[in-house]
Amino acid sequence: MSIAEQILAGVGGPANVAEFTRCWARLRFVVVEPDQVDEAGIQALPEVAIALTQHGQFQVALRSGLIEVHDEIVALLAR
Repeated sequence: MSIAEQILAGVGGPANVAEFTRCWARLRFVVVEPDQVDEAGIQALPEVAIALTQHGQFQVALRSGLIEVHDEIVALLAR
């Protein structure tokens, strides 16, 4: 599984994503059911620098490849 697939699964899958965006440093998810998010599991991924909930969003900062992972998640959500 790619890092994008792992992160998307960790937030509860496509059905649990109400909104998805990014800034220059983080992937930003607004989720339907916050209790479905596996924050510890996402944080444990070696590519993830930090995963946290802030300002009503679940945010993930990656060590590298943010734009590529963002684009892959967008494609996965469009399926």
